[in-house]
Amino acid sequence: MKRFEEVINIVGPFGRNQKLQFVLLCIVAGCAAFYQMGNTIYSASADHYCKVYDNQTYVDQSPLKNCTIPYSLEGGAVSWDKCRRYDVNVSQGISDEVCSSQKNETLSCDRGWVYDKTWYENTVVYEYNLVCSNDWMKQLSKSFVPLGNLVGAFTFGQLSDYFGRRPIFIITMMMAMTTAIATSFAPNYPMFVIGQFFLGAFPHSLFVTAFVIIMEIIGLEYRTMCGTVIHIVFSLTYMLFGGIAFLSHGNWRQIQLIVGVIYVLYIPTFFVICETPMWLMRKHRYDDAKKVLKKFAKVNKTTLPDDIFEQDKEAFLKSKEKVIQVKPRRYTVLDLFKSPRLRRNTLLMCFNWFSCSFLYYGISLNTDQLGSNPYMTFTLAGFVEIPGCFIAWWLMKNIGRRWSFSGFAVVGGIALMLSIPPKKSIVELSIFFAMISKLCIGAVFTIAFVYAAEIYPTVVRNGGMGFSSLSARLGSITSPFIVLLDVIWGPLPLVVMGMTSVVAGLFALLLPETRNVSLPETLEDGETLGTKYYKKRETDTEERNDITPARRPSFEYKMLAQADHPSDAAVPMM
Repeated sequence: MKRFEEVINIVGPFGRNQKLQFVLLCIVAGCAAFYQMGNTIYSASADHYCKVYDNQTYVDQSPLKNCTIPYSLEGGAVSWDKCRRYDVNVSQGISDEVCSSQKNETLSCDRGWVYDKTWYENTVVYEYNLVCSNDWMKQLSKSFVPLGNLVGAFTFGQLSDYFGRRPIFIITMMMAMTTAIATSFAPNYPMFVIGQFFLGAFPHSLFVTAFVIIMEIIGLEYRTMCGTVIHIVFSLTYMLFGGIAFLSHGNWRQIQLIVGVIYVLYIPTFFVICETPMWLMRKHRYDDAKKVLKKFAKVNKTTLPDDIFEQDKEAFLKSKEKVIQVKPRRYTVLDLFKSPRLRRNTLLMCFNWFSCSFLYYGISLNTDQLGSNPYMTFTLAGFVEIPGCFIAWWLMKNIGRRWSFSGFAVVGGIALMLSIPPKKSIVELSIFFAMISKLCIGAVFTIAFVYAAEIYPTVVRNGGMGFSSLSARLGSITSPFIVLLDVIWGPLPLVVMGMTSVVAGLFALLLPETRNVSLPETLEDGETLGTKYYKKRETDTEERNDITPARRPSFEYKMLAQADHPSDAAVPMM
């Protein structure tokens, strides 16, 4: 059976057709940043205090505030109560007599709150009063995005391996667009939270599917570059979202509607993005794979032999004749755990993704020290990831995936542990280490996507990527709760997160190196990846295709080979 690397080199490993699809996929997938980071703005809060009459506006210092809001002195500074007010009646105006009455009695904010709208015109917090006793609702809405990531990545990863990459690409993009627009008109808080769940599920699954499509339409030597560029586009879109939020003055409904309508512009991509020939080949749909490859060849000005898949088709038909009632195999994530090396690689990769997300949200806990302008802080957090992506690109190309991942994870973890200095007077040092850690985690995520796509075989690649992404979402959901450890020791949360990253970096050294190695296509390929047997299959195609039973490795391949190669089902296996 021909391997994808042999076929793609005939039509061009990165010709004009693939370049066009690559650019479009990067733009569409990059917009996932709008939804992944959106709740940072949507649920943003600001200074607030109790409202005492209708149409009251926020004023930092005023006689009315002095009269109605309790305060205390902390370190020489005035601290105003945000959740209670004095039980005074100011409907007839303010006077010393009115303000001095009932000063010892306070009420909860029964009339609502007034908010400082210097930076945000309208957020979910303002609109639904998610403060004081309702503050947990704000945190809940933020947790629904990674929860949606978790469910969507696993579900659509499986569906993509069953039905193909292109249908899932179209479905997730259309659903992301529809859900974003609908959520901008959410009539109440529950509908907003439901919308955030689906905006976590669809755009993230769209990003993962687009990434897999890119990896499956290009040649080996372009994987590192393309895998890095898509993450750079994500970071640029991350920064763009800060600009959109600023121009909308933090009005969450306007922002949500804008990022939903943007996807309308991408509907024509449906006519350009094709099913990946690698997936079609693994499904033995040779005629369909040939049609796609002919499109590549036509645009790339190359020639595809008419008999490119004749031997493969004949071998497949013969296998169906020899083996009675062979049913087409449908692969699931469970297949990743049925052989020892593939199982080990999957578990290590999942832990690495968990640590990436765990550390990322840990760093986010320190970004509030960067300045008073929330839009500038938000944009800077996206910008600092771009240098990390470029460095990761160079290291992956020249050193490899394994050592690059390990180095960035270890350095990022150590930098995070150093981000809280012993003295408050050197807060700049804390910011410096926090940004070093953010740079490293941006690089780690870039490497993790490329690395995972190169370790999981084609038949379960999207499912494997989805399972890894599920593990990452567990990290992002768990991270906020680790903050509670600060009651034991202030720096303990960052120490736990930093050590997790260091351990993940060391575990990464147990994974096989995939630099300049062709993508594994079958479960057998995934099991032998990194072994001498796999290298032998790469260097000698003819010998690989005509391999005899006696030369197969002696470990558990009978089940794997029968599942991946129906033509081998009638051949006795060792």
